[in-house]
Amino acid sequence: MQILAEQKLKYLSRRKTEIQQLRDSVSAGDFELAGEIGHRLKGNGGTFGYPQISAIGVSLEDASKAKDKKKLLESIEKLNLIIEEDLKHI
Repeated sequence: MQILAEQKLKYLSRRKTEIQQLRDSVSAGDFELAGEIGHRLKGNGGTFGYPQISAIGVSLEDASKAKDKKKLLESIEKLNLIIEEDLKHI
């Protein structure tokens, strides 16, 4: 299945909203929400042609289980960099 540029743009735009939710959840110590978002990313990144987003989803999920704020923040920043870079090429 080929993913159209419009679909990728919509997918990446949604991830930008999730980045803010992730940042807010880390600030609030809401590891459950961070884990849920990580789980979604793990599951849908590859479908849209972003296996690196799926890998970050795994990192987010693992870090939330461990309640590791530092690792969560690192993963969020990696996610943000990937999304910003890919948005430039659509």
